[in-house]
Amino acid sequence: GNNNFHYFSSLSLLFFENKRVIIIFFIVYIFYPAMAASKKKSKSPKKSGKTNPSEPFPAPVKNTINDDTEEESIHDRTDAIMADAGGDSADDIPDIIDKDSDELDDNNSGQEKAVDRNKPKVSKKEKYEKESMENMIPFMDTFYQLSSEESPRDRSVAARDLIRHCFFSGNDSTEAINHKDAAYALTRLMNGLCTGRAASRQGFASCLSTFLRVVYSPAINRDSIKFGSALNEILQEDAYAQSLKEKTDSGSDDLDSAMIMRKKLLSTTEFLHSGEKDSKKNKFGKKMKGMEERDHAFGRLFGILAIVRSGILGLETFPSSVVEGYVQDIIDLYHYKKWMREPAAHAVIELVSSLESDATTTKLTNDIIIPNLLLSSSTDEDGTPIEVDSSDKTKWMQQLTAEQIAVALNLQRHSHQINTYKSPLHEPLLTEKSVCTLAAALAATSNVVHPRCHVVWNAIWTYLTEEVESLEKAETSLATAGETILPQSQMARRTLKRAENGLIIEKIIHHVVVSLLLGKGEESISPTHERRSLALRIIQTLIGSKDMNIVIPSSLIENILCPTVVEGVFLNVMCASGGLAKKKAKSTGAGNDGRGVEHYLKPLTSAALLRLSDHSSADDFVNRRMALAKALLTSDPRFDMLTKTQTVSSILMLERNVSEKLQGFEKQQVLELWDSYVTFLEEQIIKAKNLHSATSFIELMYKLAKKDLSAAPAEQARRVARFFMSGSFFDCLSLTPPQAEKNTPSKSKKKGRKSDPTKASEQSDIPRELSSGLRIKELLSASDQKVIPQPIRSLMSARFFSLMSDFISTINTQHRGRKTNQFYKGDKSQAVYHALSEVCGICSLLESSGAKAFHSMCHENNDDEEENPMGASERFLRQVQNFADETLVRECNGSNHTDKSQSSLATGCASLMMSLSLQLYTCVKSEHSDKEEEDNTEEDYEAIHEYISDLAEIVTEFKDVISDSSKIELNDDNENPMASMATLVVSILTSPIGGEDAGSKNPVRASASKLTREVIKMAWSGAISVITDLSESDDAAAKLFDEDVMNTVVESVCGSPSEVGPDSNEEEDGESDEESAVFVEASKIDMNLDDSKENDSTSAQRDEDIDAEDDVELDSSQLENMLLEDSDVEMGESGQLEHHEGADAALAQLIKLKQDAKKAAQSQREQVELRNRLRCAMLLDSLFSVSVFKSNVLPVEAVLGSLVPILRARKVIIKSIQTTPDSSLAKKSLSDKNALLDRLSSIVKERISKYRCKHELLSSDTSLKASVEIFEEISHSLNVADCSCSSIALITALRCVSDVEDSDQVKEIYSNAVKDWSMKKATKIHTCVFDDLVQRMPSLAAVVLIEPLCTAAKESVASFIKSESIRVLSIIYKHGTGKPQHDAEHNAEHSLSQKAISTMKDNCRNVASLLTGVLNNQSMKAKHRDEVLNATKLFIQYVKSNKAVNTGSSELVPLKEALEFVTNESKGSGTKQLCTQVIEVIAEVLDTIGQETTTKAAKKGKTPKKSSKKAKK
Repeated sequence: GNNNFHYFSSLSLLFFENKRVIIIFFIVYIFYPAMAASKKKSKSPKKSGKTNPSEPFPAPVKNTINDDTEEESIHDRTDAIMADAGGDSADDIPDIIDKDSDELDDNNSGQEKAVDRNKPKVSKKEKYEKESMENMIPFMDTFYQLSSEESPRDRSVAARDLIRHCFFSGNDSTEAINHKDAAYALTRLMNGLCTGRAASRQGFASCLSTFLRVVYSPAINRDSIKFGSALNEILQEDAYAQSLKEKTDSGSDDLDSAMIMRKKLLSTTEFLHSGEKDSKKNKFGKKMKGMEERDHAFGRLFGILAIVRSGILGLETFPSSVVEGYVQDIIDLYHYKKWMREPAAHAVIELVSSLESDATTTKLTNDIIIPNLLLSSSTDEDGTPIEVDSSDKTKWMQQLTAEQIAVALNLQRHSHQINTYKSPLHEPLLTEKSVCTLAAALAATSNVVHPRCHVVWNAIWTYLTEEVESLEKAETSLATAGETILPQSQMARRTLKRAENGLIIEKIIHHVVVSLLLGKGEESISPTHERRSLALRIIQTLIGSKDMNIVIPSSLIENILCPTVVEGVFLNVMCASGGLAKKKAKSTGAGNDGRGVEHYLKPLTSAALLRLSDHSSADDFVNRRMALAKALLTSDPRFDMLTKTQTVSSILMLERNVSEKLQGFEKQQVLELWDSYVTFLEEQIIKAKNLHSATSFIELMYKLAKKDLSAAPAEQARRVARFFMSGSFFDCLSLTPPQAEKNTPSKSKKKGRKSDPTKASEQSDIPRELSSGLRIKELLSASDQKVIPQPIRSLMSARFFSLMSDFISTINTQHRGRKTNQFYKGDKSQAVYHALSEVCGICSLLESSGAKAFHSMCHENNDDEEENPMGASERFLRQVQNFADETLVRECNGSNHTDKSQSSLATGCASLMMSLSLQLYTCVKSEHSDKEEEDNTEEDYEAIHEYISDLAEIVTEFKDVISDSSKIELNDDNENPMASMATLVVSILTSPIGGEDAGSKNPVRASASKLTREVIKMAWSGAISVITDLSESDDAAAKLFDEDVMNTVVESVCGSPSEVGPDSNEEEDGESDEESAVFVEASKIDMNLDDSKENDSTSAQRDEDIDAEDDVELDSSQLENMLLEDSDVEMGESGQLEHHEGADAALAQLIKLKQDAKKAAQSQREQVELRNRLRCAMLLDSLFSVSVFKSNVLPVEAVLGSLVPILRARKVIIKSIQTTPDSSLAKKSLSDKNALLDRLSSIVKERISKYRCKHELLSSDTSLKASVEIFEEISHSLNVADCSCSSIALITALRCVSDVEDSDQVKEIYSNAVKDWSMKKATKIHTCVFDDLVQRMPSLAAVVLIEPLCTAAKESVASFIKSESIRVLSIIYKHGTGKPQHDAEHNAEHSLSQKAISTMKDNCRNVASLLTGVLNNQSMKAKHRDEVLNATKLFIQYVKSNKAVNTGSSELVPLKEALEFVTNESKGSGTKQLCTQVIEVIAEVLDTIGQETTTKAAKKGKTPKKSSKKAKK
């Protein structure tokens, strides 16, 4: 079936030659299957079958030199054609040569099935041979199977059966050889080499190689002294051999079987040389075409290589003249065509490598290869090579081709043979000086595209490297899953033969890769895709290839991966677009205008980057990986970001979850790698030439530190923090370690001798706290710098505070669910306290060791300590730290139950003071800062000192309250420490120290304020916990949460009362609209500004904003530009501008410009205010926590009093969001508004809603007052979300009302709510108000909602109101049928009271009548009727489960009839099914009621008889 096309193609060609042949082909085509079947047992073919019947003509093939598949490439050494059947290669031929000596390991008795113990065992090999003999392919069919391209295995099986038929078909070895068939097979195999159809060359060449190996094997030539006698016997049956012998003298060497075979091959593969005048004829007498000539040329090449790979050329008895002849034949192929040069050169290398005798190799080199190949650059008209003068070696090397270089280097790969060669190979060809001369020829090999590389490069790497003899577990790689480092399988490595070879590789990179392939040399050569691909292959082979497994020294990696190479090979490719492919996609309309089309080399480059981290040795793990990372990061620190890969991260083991699972030695190696990485980053930061470069390396260092924080002890993170702190806060040039002061020599001894800058850092007794400072000093001295530039210091300072914030966040995360954390003992507040104490201790040690703080140089201090703010702050800090240490000691002793809360307060306040003191180091005046920045810095410096002193006073007040409970009673003498704490933390959070400053240009503020906010939360929580613990022993402690505390905290989040008032927003909006209108009118050109009249409100508003407008700066040249740009502006004679109406337009534009600037400043201030309010929300979160609510330390007034301000603040924000214009300035604060709105909603719904007041603390007056105010907010709600939030707040207030179900005021609230909701068309009350009440307080909902909802459903005209009222009623009745929950607290809140149960039962008749009337209403929409039906189902279930309800047949029968009416009128199957179910339940209820009525009547009729009996008695 696969040959049908071939038959028909042959048929069409023969039609023009002889019409009679057509009949023959039809007969062959039709009867061939039967003929083949009849010849299965035939041992020899017919004599007439001299040619391949399956291939009378060569099939057309592609014009490429790579006709063979990758599995059977003649250039691939892995194609071991004589390997066993179970070998690695898919095209291997099973070994059938030596049956006696080739024994398999079949001693495993578990794999054998021995039925009889006396029966001899059958080995796997014998079993396999038996099966193969039974399924042998007929001899003639094997030739067709050799051309199969479906599977290499099919070709190998065909070759096996062919050789078995020719050599092993008999019982005796002498009778086994079928000489006639073997001769026929040899001819057919050589003819098949000239065919390009399918996989003929691969299959026939592989079979020919095995054929010759078998012919020369000892198993075939047992009785012969000289190997090859079997071949001589076979050639006796060959017609060509016999005719050749007849023409040749008997004593000539041409009669040797090896020479006859060579001449037979040359005759079979004869082709037309370019110098021949007579054209060679094909089999049909016609002139040979170019395609046929090419096939024959390749057939000769494949035939010679098959002979080479058979191994017979290395035999001692093999004639040397034949070997020389084969070498000359290959050289002739080399000179045949340019595209034949590389395969021919590879063939020469293969042939020479197969020779075992050095003498033979030397003779071939000197006699044939050097004169005919290396000293000839071209051929003349007759095909004779033209010799080149080798006296001028430089000129000779310039004329060498890449193929000649490959052959020469292969011959010189063994240094002991160089001296035996003639000139010019008597000296090494590839040297450090000759690379420049050979560079052009090497770069020209870029036309060989991926995945194949030119043979010269393999020759170069083989020449420069050598295999390591011992196999060691040196190769390590990162596993694909990224979890652990695993050793690779043992494999030989290649290392440099000599150290000088490293210089040769550097020259190759410089002259070939950089100058020619990447186009960075003097000659302007554009780097094409092919050149980039070759450059990538070279780099990949040297750095990250597993093919040759070259391991170069780590010191050579940075020279190979120089910035030019990294940029040209990796960055330019990974960052480039699709190029031509993108343009093509745009022109054809494919894709999204070419978007998404990647660079041609991007997949190849990505694969190369993935292999970089895998190619590292265990004995040089740290140095090699560090060298790779240095090379890539030196080129561009953002390498991973630009290439969108994880190359550097994988090299440095920074990927997620990689280093966490490492243990033992592997973990130690990774830590050493990170330590070297930090050292490298320190050097790059200090010697950075610009801020951009320094920023990138600082970010890399911060990323490493953040990664290291995942597990204790985080030594690298600590080291990075010390480096950032020492470099940004201190001038380390004068830093001196304490140990070095004693042994410091005198100045006189130091003269005339330079000090070693690395001596200080190498001392083992240097404190770890000073190591970073001394390292900075060393690097500054090495780079001739006095100080780190201010912008870099600012960035280091910002990253220091960010790292400290991340450290605190990590501590908080690790502390959740644990009693202790990994870094420090104790809870999270104690861990943070220890961490900040360590940092502040390092600062003190640096200053005491000679380092000068930058902030101390900018702020002059007085000598008097009392007037020195820095000294006072340090004294306050020491006092609070001493108090914190005392509380920690007491907590360890466990003497008092309040010790833990006291330690939380003390450590929290001490941590806050230390974070503020660290911010003092950032208050530095820059040389380039303006006056405004200097003033802001000075203000921040003073504010921090003031905060520290106030915090110290607050701690003292708390100590007094803790020690003496009588001071809790607040009066004029005793201040409330909690109020002071609230005022202080709000002040910090709303200031630039802990919040954000409008228009601030200081990059440190955001990072430093984040750290401050983290510790503020701890200090605030500590203060709350102290009061909570005190309230357990003294109820008066709750008085500390007085009105001042709540007002301060609530106003910080919600704003001042004037801002959240009900009418304030409307007035402000009116003023803003009026003001905007004035500017809009003024911006019109036609308006006369002199005649404009402004109302009083606008003028007053403008007068109030004069100061704000003065702060807006405008470019002084803008007004002049506006005037000059106008076309009708003229200049006077004096050169001054004359008044013109164009000036009015420019003035109007200037006014509009100033207005825009004012709006921008106002928007920025608004954004800062919103963010400050968001930050203060954490105070409310801590205050309204569950633990505080459980302690009942918060008064009812404090909780309920905060609800209305929060609800009103929400309304203001909602209005602001709804009225936000489409301008870009307004949209900047929109996200902050939404965030604050969500935060306020969360406080009400998730925090305050969980408040439960004790029964003895219930306050009806306060709660009812708050309820009325909250209901007013509900009545004016802006949307459903606002109404729902207010509804939850109302329920929270009602929970604090004693006997809430008996309160008439509560009933009035919900009755009015239902009335407003049902009667007013533009009502602001939504159904969620009633749903929330039913869900959270079902008992109260049953009492206050059933009657109003029934009335609303009856009186309302709208179908929606009717259906919603009935739905809410059904949910109320659904609670009457629910099962009790296991949670006691849930049952207490959701269980129905007796009053609620009675109310539900009493209103059952009304509800039933209501449902009947609504269902009989034909005007109701279908969706509303479905809602009523669902409600009816729930109600009937309640009636069924509660038998004592006040509902009889007089109500249920009409309801049943109404349901039947709906069933008949409805068209939907779902509605009918629901009605049927409800009708069945009603029928059951009616039956139950009828049975109960009958029973009662029977009991009433029997009662008189009993009484009469008693009377008789």
